[in-house]
Amino acid sequence: MNLLYLTIIIPLLSFLLLVCIGRYIHAENVIIIGIGTLLIVLLLTIFTCIDYGMNTVPDMTMIYSRTLWDWFSIDDFVVPITLSLDGLSLIFLVIIVLFGLLIYIFAALYLTSIKDIYTFYAYSNLLIASILTQVLVDNLLVMLIGWEGISISTYLLIGIYYNQLRNGYAAVKAFVTMHLTDLFLLVGIFILYQEVGTLNIRELLTAVHDNLAVDSDVIFWITVMLFLGAISKSALFPMQTWFIETTLAPMPAVALMQSSTVILAGVYLILRLSSLFMMSSDIMAVMMVLAAIAVIFSSTISLAQYDIKRIITYINLSQISYLFWAFSTQNWSLALNFLIIYAVTSALLILSSAILIKMCHGERDISKLGGLVTQAPILYGCFLFSALSLSAMPWLSSAFYVKGDIIWGLMSQGNLVAGTIGLLGILLSSLSILRLIFIVFHHKRKIHDIVTIKLREYIPLFILALFTTALFIYFPLPTQGVVPIVDLNTDGRLPFQLLLAAVTLLSFLIAYIFYAHPNSEIQEIINTPMIKLCINLFTNEWRFDYFVKKGIVRPYLYLADLVKKDPLAKWDNWVLWSVKKINSHLVNLENGRLRWYMMSIVMGSIIVLMLLVFV
Repeated sequence: MNLLYLTIIIPLLSFLLLVCIGRYIHAENVIIIGIGTLLIVLLLTIFTCIDYGMNTVPDMTMIYSRTLWDWFSIDDFVVPITLSLDGLSLIFLVIIVLFGLLIYIFAALYLTSIKDIYTFYAYSNLLIASILTQVLVDNLLVMLIGWEGISISTYLLIGIYYNQLRNGYAAVKAFVTMHLTDLFLLVGIFILYQEVGTLNIRELLTAVHDNLAVDSDVIFWITVMLFLGAISKSALFPMQTWFIETTLAPMPAVALMQSSTVILAGVYLILRLSSLFMMSSDIMAVMMVLAAIAVIFSSTISLAQYDIKRIITYINLSQISYLFWAFSTQNWSLALNFLIIYAVTSALLILSSAILIKMCHGERDISKLGGLVTQAPILYGCFLFSALSLSAMPWLSSAFYVKGDIIWGLMSQGNLVAGTIGLLGILLSSLSILRLIFIVFHHKRKIHDIVTIKLREYIPLFILALFTTALFIYFPLPTQGVVPIVDLNTDGRLPFQLLLAAVTLLSFLIAYIFYAHPNSEIQEIINTPMIKLCINLFTNEWRFDYFVKKGIVRPYLYLADLVKKDPLAKWDNWVLWSVKKINSHLVNLENGRLRWYMMSIVMGSIIVLMLLVFV
């Protein structure tokens, strides 16, 4: 574990190397540098896991800490650069490196342009270094270095095709959106330091529990500020805009950002400070409500989209909400298990879609595809595994157990509305992916000339598909003493699992009726005014961007234009004009006549005497 710092340094050096010479060397050498970087980091991670396991004592918390240097100091305020490893950071280290390596290998087989290859590996290495910095440091202020590095990396990856105006605009939009709530994060950190006098994570958590009361006003404001700062990276409603803009990046970059790096930043912050968030029941309720809104918002939109990238993006967006539902029930271990399932399912879905788009010569409109089940049976199987996970296939997929326990946790705590929305989310997500599968693979063939995909390109997908099954349910995670352990109430869980199985089977039945062989009666239902209105609303993404433009962007531009014209300068000009006018009248009084001057003196003296006498 003494070499833990190399997991950050090596990707950072690789980023600098590829930025400097990447465009001048062969694509094969760039791929070797990119994959070699994560292979080295993976070896370091394996050694770290072995060392951690050998030094762990049962029923005790293993924490490794090493101070590298002091960043800066002001009087007694010292900010050291210290790397810290415990069970939680080890879990995130393994997820980031393992999924990153699978995506790197897929990118080597998928990307063809030398520019795409070197920019992807360069910017992705910066992203890996940034997220690992956030995960491994033990100081909230130092964590901001990785936090900002993630935003910069996201901007660079989305803007790979910056020559296209739409992509450049999307990159800037994502960068601005991810920074909108950073002010709240800073305010939360400042309040924490004011209250406990330290920014070391373990020290401040101990001090908070010793000095601050549960559900007090200061706890409420600290958790609200930190939560608002975290949701921008976690893409929770209403800060999901940057997540949608990732669709303009190359598909391997989309997989990296949506499944195993950027999306983990806000999630890690909440998990790391889980004992602090547990002290505020109000913020738990806010998480539950926002997650419910996000499920309805995202899953309904995915049902009406025809762009493959946008369909899978909104499906992934809806799945993130279950993570925050697990947070709201304070079942942190369950949240970690679902995080792994989300990373596996989203990566599998994105990489499968990448092969589909490549196979169909870049076509992304599913209405122009069809009949691929006989031409691409392996890809069809990969999509089926994704569907089984998203629909929580009873007793076959790991998502059935974990998603089911999340929803059951909500219902067992009396949150029946949120639990019902959770079941509805599974139904709608299942319909979305089954709609894609039926249209693309079972409808009439519309593309006859497809690109041949080599079997080796499916290797990362085979590995991911295996992890979606119930064989890997509830990983043994080293969370003892790191996150609070909450026992799930299992009384009455079996009837609920039967209900969940019924919801899943119902989604398959509805999908088959509506999308497999739609008939005239189905078309009549779809053409009713109410359904057409809903479809139009979902297609336009609930007009979210319109309301943002009218409610936020337009007022901001108006104020910016007003400030640009410098209203204070206009006030100065008015004062100067008034002075000139008064001066012009006073100048007219200087006519050179002695009698006028004497009368003015007398009148002035009379006014002064009257003021002295009567005032």
